Amino acid sequence: MNGISFLGSALVVCASLASAQHQSRDEYLRAFDQRARFVVSAFDSSNAMDYTVVAARYATGRDVRLADSMFQAMLRESRGDMFWMYPVIGAYLHGKDKMSPATRAAVRNAWKTYAPYRGDTENHWAMYYSSLFLAAEQWPGLPGSEWFNGKSSDENLTEARGYIEHWTRITTTIGQGEFDSPDYFPEYATSMSLLADYASDPAMRTRGSMMMDYLLADFAVDQLDGQYLGGFSRIYQPAVFKPLLSGASAFAFLFFGNGEPTQNSWVLLPAIGSYRMPDIIYKIATDRSTPYLHKERKRVRNVIRFGTERNPPVYKQTYVTADYGLGALQGGILQPIQQHTWGVRFISGSPTTTIFGLHPYWSAYELGLFFPEELKPLIADVTLSKGTYNNPDKWTGGSPFERTFQHKNTLLVLYDIAPGTTTEHIDGFFPGNLEERIVDTSGWIFCKAGRTFVGWYPLQEYVWKEERETPAQAKNAIGRPENIAPERGVVNWRLRSYHPQNGYVIEVRSAAEVGTFGKFCEGLRTHIPKATLVPGNVRVEYVTLENQRMQFAFPESRALNGATVNLTAYRLFEGPFLNAEVGSQQLLMTYKNQRRLLDFKTLKVTE
Repeated sequence: MNGISFLGSALVVCASLASAQHQSRDEYLRAFDQRARFVVSAFDSSNAMDYTVVAARYATGRDVRLADSMFQAMLRESRGDMFWMYPVIGAYLHGKDKMSPATRAAVRNAWKTYAPYRGDTENHWAMYYSSLFLAAEQWPGLPGSEWFNGKSSDENLTEARGYIEHWTRITTTIGQGEFDSPDYFPEYATSMSLLADYASDPAMRTRGSMMMDYLLADFAVDQLDGQYLGGFSRIYQPAVFKPLLSGASAFAFLFFGNGEPTQNSWVLLPAIGSYRMPDIIYKIATDRSTPYLHKERKRVRNVIRFGTERNPPVYKQTYVTADYGLGALQGGILQPIQQHTWGVRFISGSPTTTIFGLHPYWSAYELGLFFPEELKPLIADVTLSKGTYNNPDKWTGGSPFERTFQHKNTLLVLYDIAPGTTTEHIDGFFPGNLEERIVDTSGWIFCKAGRTFVGWYPLQEYVWKEERETPAQAKNAIGRPENIAPERGVVNWRLRSYHPQNGYVIEVRSAAEVGTFGKFCEGLRTHIPKATLVPGNVRVEYVTLENQRMQFAFPESRALNGATVNLTAYRLFEGPFLNAEVGSQQLLMTYKNQRRLLDFKTLKVTE
């Protein structure tokens, strides 16, 4: 079995470490193999008609003839577009030396007769072109008549290489467009792991391995106990309020040993592959002994209307401790449909471990920024697949009327909502499993989740709404179409304020930072923000628990202790573990006396 040792049935799970007591490299590799075997065990004994089952059976050698018959049967009814391409080529590469000649012929014929749609998003193209590159390598020298798109093997290889090199270059110079997505991380990681494992071209194989390092390092610094932290380009409900449901958490379990044991089809191909994450990324992902601030610069998805810049920058900040992480994007529309602008996530209270807020906005303007179709039918088209998009009670989405200002573990959020906007209210999500949710006479709302304490100060009047998970929310999630009866749904709380000029202050601390919950509440009672909330003049001034004076005026005026905060000075990565300059095509990883430099200009790794 490629890359996996059979070490017994015991499963080693290493939780996120508050102290830096790390496994040795040999211990890590043995634990990785055990976690990988746990993942594979859900597939290599299954009879489900799924390409991941076929791949797992080939990898383990378990009933290869059954795998052959399953593979051939599914290929007779090929469907799924680029989501078909990567598991088919993955299964083929793991089984080509074991499968029957008839099965090999069926796979080859499928790449001639089935025409997968390339898609229109960054993750679609990552899957499409990585799969096409590997397929063109497997069947070289064929004319266009032997391929679904009418292009020869050489033409397909050249086109695929060109896009992968372009994507690598833009990602390592101005950042990903579909950045830090808990639900779309797997599409990129699986694509790169296949290149790292199976590309015959040495340069492409190296590129795949380096991009796996890059993606996992980026995830490692924004992750706590398997949960992706901070603002996201895209996330589905209900994973937005149940973080461990996201596909990225399966990668955190497999590669970092963090979070909960997860058997997820997205991580199956990496689990049976040969790529192994470098030791330095493991240590970065699992050491939370010292709180840290991490900054990143990403990019907005390609703007095709209503803008003057193709890929405006995204500025993200995440403050991480052993108990919680608070992260935010700067606000505005940075991605269509599924943006998550800010949130605090904590390790207590699984599975609902977050507090966040948003303006549930939608419009043809937002979609027209990024989609080429005619404006009028766009909303109807989008809601066919993203059913919560035009729901005033949705829990995902960005807004042009929302901005943030974060300083470490303090966050200011402001709204200046224009009249006639699709929704003229803002919402806050509070999980029903909080140990404490206290509405204080000072105006603060105090929340306790284990060792994490959250203060929320609304700048306008609001109401509370008791809510349960609904079928509509549950269904709008990849791979989780379950219905939840209202009487069985978990009770959560929605804070809703109907004032269009609005905002709030968020303070987050842990017991390690402030002592008791009572002391946290007592301290905040004397820290009351001062706000001006009129159309065109929305601003707030606030002094943090550490007596840092924050001044914020909508949309982009931010000052800390009288000094202007310049977001444009953000580097591509900036923090104690990852550093990179905009345009550099490099990433420097640092952990104590270890360092690892990825240089994509030269395709070299230096340690």
